[in-house]
Amino acid sequence: MHQFHDSFLVKVEHLAKIRQKQKEDKAFVELHSFNRVKKDNAAVSSGKVETLKCQESSTWPLKVKCSRTTKNIPVQFPEAVLCVEIYHNKHSLKKTQEFLVLGSQKLTELRDKIRCLTDIVIQKAVEEEKDNDHPEIMYDPSGYFLIEELFCNDMRDSNAIDYSEPILDWLKNSKEEALAKWDYILSGVGKARKVLLDNKPVSKLPNFRSVDMDKTRFCDLGFRLGAGYLYCHLGDCKHVIVIRDMRMIHPDDVQNRAAYPLLVHQAKSVLKKCYVCNVYKATKVTLDDKLAGENPCYFCDTCYFLLHYSKDGNLLFRNFKVYDYLHDYY
Repeated sequence: MHQFHDSFLVKVEHLAKIRQKQKEDKAFVELHSFNRVKKDNAAVSSGKVETLKCQESSTWPLKVKCSRTTKNIPVQFPEAVLCVEIYHNKHSLKKTQEFLVLGSQKLTELRDKIRCLTDIVIQKAVEEEKDNDHPEIMYDPSGYFLIEELFCNDMRDSNAIDYSEPILDWLKNSKEEALAKWDYILSGVGKARKVLLDNKPVSKLPNFRSVDMDKTRFCDLGFRLGAGYLYCHLGDCKHVIVIRDMRMIHPDDVQNRAAYPLLVHQAKSVLKKCYVCNVYKATKVTLDDKLAGENPCYFCDTCYFLLHYSKDGNLLFRNFKVYDYLHDYY
């Protein structure tokens, strides 16, 4: 019995030592981690970490995501930063994107960052037509910004069309009609403007003119903060754009010019799920589909092919319409 008691005490002491060793190791790891954090913070504060530092702007409380660009072009001082908002082409009160743009940047740099579902749909349709041996069908690269009295046309592509040309011709050749319409537009902007005009018809139109978008910088423009301007592309797809704010750049901003226009807000798209599995997002939509429970009906790729194709890969029937489904902002 005495020997059993001694062996038990030995085991207890051994387990106690193991437990003590575990506590010491844990404390050492925590202390090491704490020191690592302090070192990292010191490195960031000393400017030795060569990464983009994205912090909240003092003017706009927005969390800016670091750009993934590999280029590093230092910002030249002094430099202005503009906050530009892009609105939905159908839901004019729905903001879809917001960018920080440098005053020295050209307008084409902003246009290339604007995402519109219409662009994606048209480009996809043109690619499908080319695959079906219709190379004459082309994507329309034309577009313009209308800011105050200035049409800024994107003429980089050889197939681009000057959308402002027929408008300026109409203003020149139908001056009386244009004056009447302009007076009607001004009379409907609010009582304050009516009092300012004293209910008298206007006798002169604004001096509308056109410039090339790729030759025009934001600092070359005359604009009003908070005013709604126009971005038009694909013939008749129109978006309201608003230059919400403007300030000088400061050290807490991203200092890499290649990162601008910097996306600071992106509206979330509402993903529609497949009506069959209700798990995966929809990629196809069918109309007049006799096998579908609803019309229109949304499918993921797997459910669509399982329902409409045989094991040999042949389409079971053709008297329905199917389209690729692209998710928009709501």
